[in-house]
Amino acid sequence: MGSRRDREIKIVDGRLVVSYADLPPRKCSNCFWPWSCFEGDKRARIYGTNKIESTKYTWYNFLFKNLYEQSVPWLKPANFYFICIAILQSISEVSTTQGNPTILLPLFFVMGVTMIKDWIEDDKRREQDRYANETRYKVYRPGPGWVWVQSQNILVGDFVLIEEDGKVPCDIFVVGSGIDSGDIVFVDTKDLDGETNLKPKHVPKIILEKFQKSRGNESSIDKMSFKLKCDHPDDEGFTEMEAWRGQVSFGVKHRRYSESDLKDGSASGSSVDINNFILRTCVVRNTPWVIGLAIYTGDQTKIQKNSSKNQKNLRVKMSTVFRHMNYGFATMGILQLVVCLFCAVAAGFYQFRLKGGEEDVWGQHWYLVLTDSPLSEGFKRFFTWFIICKDFLPISLYVSLEMVQFCQAKFIDWDAKMAYKDEEGEWNFATVQTSRLNEELAQVHYIFSDKTGTLTQNRMDFKKCTIGKEQYGTKTTTAGIVRMARLEGKNVTKELEKFRESLVGLKVHDFVEFDERERLLLDLEGANGEVQSKLIEEYLYALSLNNSVFPKIKKKKVVNNLRGKKKKKKKRFRGSEKKFQSEEVKFDMLDPNAYVPLQLDSSSPDEKALVYFAQFMGFEIFERREGLVKIKRTIGRKITPVMGPGQQVEVKLTKTFESFEDIALIDFSSKRKRMTVIVSPQFGPDKGKLKIYCKGADSYVKALLKGSAVSAQAVEDNQPYLSDTFSHLEKFGNESLRTLVIAYATKSRYWWFGDEKTGEGGWKKKYEDALQSKAPNAREVIAQIETEIERDAEMELIGSTAIEDKLQDGVPEAIKSLLDASIKIWVLTGDNVSTAVNIGISCNLLEADMHAEGRLFVFDDFKKEQKDISDWEMKSPMFRAAYSHAIIAETKAMSKGHNPVLNRKKVREKVKRQLIFHKKAKIVNRDLDTALERLEWIKTKFTGQPLGLAIHGNVWKIVQYYRAKEKKKLSNTEDEDEPEGFSLTDDTIPQSNIAGEKVKSLSIPEKFYLLARECKSVIGCRLEPTEKAEIVQMMQERESVPTLAIGDGNNDTVMIKTAEIGVGIRGVEGTSAVSASDYVISQFSFLTRLILVHGRLNNRRVCMLVYYIFYKTSLAVWAVLFFGFYSAFSGQFPFLDWMYQLHNIAFTALPIIIFAIFDKDIEPENLEKYPFVYPWTRGPVSYGFHVLAEWIATSFIHAAICFFIPWYSFEVTSPEASGQSFGYESTMLVVYAAVVIVTNQKLAFYNAHWNWAWHIVFWGSIGTLFGFILIFSTSTAFSIGGIDYFFIGFRLFVMPRFWLTLVVTTALACLFDYSRAMVVHFYPDRTRVFIEAMQYQKKVFDPDRVDLDAIRRMKLKARAAGRVDKKKSTTNGYTGSNFSFTPHVRDAYKRNRSRPSPAEN
Repeated sequence: MGSRRDREIKIVDGRLVVSYADLPPRKCSNCFWPWSCFEGDKRARIYGTNKIESTKYTWYNFLFKNLYEQSVPWLKPANFYFICIAILQSISEVSTTQGNPTILLPLFFVMGVTMIKDWIEDDKRREQDRYANETRYKVYRPGPGWVWVQSQNILVGDFVLIEEDGKVPCDIFVVGSGIDSGDIVFVDTKDLDGETNLKPKHVPKIILEKFQKSRGNESSIDKMSFKLKCDHPDDEGFTEMEAWRGQVSFGVKHRRYSESDLKDGSASGSSVDINNFILRTCVVRNTPWVIGLAIYTGDQTKIQKNSSKNQKNLRVKMSTVFRHMNYGFATMGILQLVVCLFCAVAAGFYQFRLKGGEEDVWGQHWYLVLTDSPLSEGFKRFFTWFIICKDFLPISLYVSLEMVQFCQAKFIDWDAKMAYKDEEGEWNFATVQTSRLNEELAQVHYIFSDKTGTLTQNRMDFKKCTIGKEQYGTKTTTAGIVRMARLEGKNVTKELEKFRESLVGLKVHDFVEFDERERLLLDLEGANGEVQSKLIEEYLYALSLNNSVFPKIKKKKVVNNLRGKKKKKKKRFRGSEKKFQSEEVKFDMLDPNAYVPLQLDSSSPDEKALVYFAQFMGFEIFERREGLVKIKRTIGRKITPVMGPGQQVEVKLTKTFESFEDIALIDFSSKRKRMTVIVSPQFGPDKGKLKIYCKGADSYVKALLKGSAVSAQAVEDNQPYLSDTFSHLEKFGNESLRTLVIAYATKSRYWWFGDEKTGEGGWKKKYEDALQSKAPNAREVIAQIETEIERDAEMELIGSTAIEDKLQDGVPEAIKSLLDASIKIWVLTGDNVSTAVNIGISCNLLEADMHAEGRLFVFDDFKKEQKDISDWEMKSPMFRAAYSHAIIAETKAMSKGHNPVLNRKKVREKVKRQLIFHKKAKIVNRDLDTALERLEWIKTKFTGQPLGLAIHGNVWKIVQYYRAKEKKKLSNTEDEDEPEGFSLTDDTIPQSNIAGEKVKSLSIPEKFYLLARECKSVIGCRLEPTEKAEIVQMMQERESVPTLAIGDGNNDTVMIKTAEIGVGIRGVEGTSAVSASDYVISQFSFLTRLILVHGRLNNRRVCMLVYYIFYKTSLAVWAVLFFGFYSAFSGQFPFLDWMYQLHNIAFTALPIIIFAIFDKDIEPENLEKYPFVYPWTRGPVSYGFHVLAEWIATSFIHAAICFFIPWYSFEVTSPEASGQSFGYESTMLVVYAAVVIVTNQKLAFYNAHWNWAWHIVFWGSIGTLFGFILIFSTSTAFSIGGIDYFFIGFRLFVMPRFWLTLVVTTALACLFDYSRAMVVHFYPDRTRVFIEAMQYQKKVFDPDRVDLDAIRRMKLKARAAGRVDKKKSTTNGYTGSNFSFTPHVRDAYKRNRSRPSPAEN
């Protein structure tokens, strides 16, 4: 891949300079003459306009385009199939309807409904486009100045003004702000990424300095002359929403534009990035106005480019039942061809017998005129029977399924037990966004869950901290109390009540719950020595400065006049320090009730908690703007030197305002897991120096501390507080606290800025060069430079923070229910292993004694000696061989001109990293071998007990590397590149001698999978968002079972999209996860009802819907086939076509739809109470080829009964007294009536919930049949295809034989269902036993986890003691006779237990 292209925008005196060269020779789309309208501006010809068109249709192409989309086989194969049937029906030689395409009536109905739906949806998009395109904005045009322009007429190079609460119409480069400081803009990106917190955008410092004096009026725009180079919209990486880079340079004169005035490059150039760039659809908040230069418009904006890319990569999710339904269509299609071929051969054979002059098997038909050859007759009859057998592929199935899934989704939306009342008092109900996955909720084998905001409330409370060697804060956490209670076997509820009583009055702020404030203040004043006082001061500076928080000061909205005409208005408060002092002078530092901090805007709840704690301790950020941060510090000077019992601390409060030059911010990312800021104090002894503050995850910050460039041992030697801090971190982890470590360093200005003239020798120039790089691997280069900057700072560790994120209500109970439902749960989080394990214990994911008994396999981060290599390893033959190989490779690259010089030091470092990676891989391989061998012993010793697994993110990186290597999809990087010739069986590290040869021969991913699939609960720690998705993908590929992912934040989006079912939780982190999910809930505990209740019930309903519709349409087709034996397979259709078309509309449609919406075999309360019922219907129990074959065979038998009994009753033996034949039309009408009644009666045997809706549709469908028989008997006008029912219905209804035949036929046809019901009664399956137990209010248990023989002995013992009342039994244990004393059921359960499914323990 070559270097990336640039978009170059040249502004001279507020006007975009463009060249007439390369203008495309085309006309405007809205006018006849070439470029005669406003849209014909030459800028529009080069860059395009800002017009948005998201509609699919226009008024003139809608009909044709929509019909085309609904007719082509690759988009709508079902419609295409029935169009072919209509064409065949139009051919009189093969038609059964005399050339009338009757199938068009239901087909046009289905297509018409779809067409109306598509028009309504497209009209909504058209209205949205019209609103977006016609919204008016103020745009600066040289000459007239600020003018109102519609959004669609905004062009690249226009200066656009957006007022507060206005939506940004295109991608803009920020050049002005209405905030007093003039350098910052706050935007709401909720419509873009779902984040609810405001994000700051900055006016570039170089723009601010050039045009600061005349900011806010048209003269400032007239004086703007600069050149901006930025990303080209056609570049491959342009769609990344969080990435944008550019460079602003000056060198143009302030006069009328001339291209000769624009010079490439200038000493005044400066780099700009995404912080100076606002994307389309963002909303301006808390800012009076913002001026931006339009950079990308219309279809070239990032959001439009990203939408197009996502649309191409969109993965359509479908349920397992739906896939099997498609397999069923394929099977029925094959069956249709077989039946048609059989009938065609039979028709040809019949023709052959007659043409040969012989008597055929049905008697000689001398009156027939036979002109076609047997081959021609068979060919025609093939298509005739193809039309007759069209209902083998029911058109009503798709329509019925969509209707039912829509109604099921509405019932989920309306479920009051899944409604949550938020803090604002609003009720949030569940939302279904992908209803086609309703039944898939019953097939879940794995749940992958985020922790923060998903299992927890994501409302942070600063609880404890460690500074130096001291720990501050004594109160434990809710999770810690639960964990200790379970470990000690105490009552969890009572312990929690005691704990909550101890917290009364402690919490003084929404984000602070700290109980040693006075002690920390005294140590800050020097009570514990000057060293500790200095550490505390740097610690609090780090919390207050190293963040992206902005103080929110409410002010009256003032509309600025951009035309330069001043209006009389009151003097605005500009945030002077004097004003702050006068407002806060009465603030009592030690009075918690009087403490009211400023409101802060932040993108992270953790960050808010840290900054609010700093404010709580007197370090309050009150102003942040480009290049400057101000802190209001409240200091208490201690007078009483000693605190004794009952003594009061007298404190004199003083307030100072400290300013810091904000030099650089290396922001947090999910991959870096740390944040670093570089500031320079403008006061005190450190004035002019640089302060570097870093906060982040322990392992990530530890790798950058002073001495890390040498070795891991050097870090310990140079960090006096390292052991104490990590000891405190371990304690915090045991209490399930979220921890960050804090480090700082002091440097000279030369370290960053370098030489004053050239900038050489400083990190600033290197960093800016990396930011401006257009190389394909620019991101990797930037990340490497950022790491080198932080490592070169030689930071010192000063402490850590501990924040509590409480569990949501009902999470432990929900996880227990899901585990009891044989669902495996993986919690993937960014916490360290100890914290995650303790949270797992507190939320019932892990058992308290699991670790002690060895049932928890822990793969923690590598030890310090494992992250480095010793001197003797550097001298080993392996290292020398790898080094020689790398030197040869670099030499070859030099010869080809890829590398200019051979850097042996870099090669040595690369080989060193490769050797460390190889060393870690061998350790993981060895530990997996040991764990797999222990696994068999543990499963034998703890039979039936669940196992657990905890894995660190660094261990998963090893697994994923070899997994990607197996798939040949690995993108080689220097950090994770295994050198050639290295072997995992090398003798450098001892291998396990316990594992068998078969296990040793497996790869690392295979070993990890074998271990993970045996574990009921798995915790993944320190994982990045992409790594979460990789884990989900691995289990889906290995297990081939449905998975569910649930999360609440933007970092969970990839995982949610990867899983078969995605569930988003409405939380404080925005709506990005909600937008990407299939189902939306407000609390994790609602997941149990969604899966165990709605999922199981809908799965049963949809499975019945699919196979029942196959059954009922096949039943009618088989009846016609049997008639073919008596009509020489001529294709004579025996039913009135009007009646037959109503078969799937009026006579059999509604009962199955009502069943699929309302039926429930087990009450929802019992499904929640007894989750072990869930896996009984999971897997190929209710779907599959065997189920389809059973239903089709049943339809064949029922059709034979429904045909032959009426045939012999009315055709062979005439009901007329004269003995005259009754006629095949009347006979087949009796057959059809029997088919309809049997079809509905069949469903009645499966219906478990006889409500009023079912009674209406069941009896109404049968009544409708007889009603239409009478209607069609009233006139000959309904005659079609030679079939006429005139007066037949009246004759049949007065015949006792008709009613007797119907009773006998339907009773005999359903004899199989009667028999099945009797068998189920005496030999019930476990679902039937459970239902009976619920009806008689008996105790129930999970038969897969209980010894049935022991229960039987318990029952016999109870019977020996006395007679047991079956209805009101009080015997301990289950007393259901159908279960305990049925050997067939007991044997079946034993067989089930001996053959567990691969996905279950």
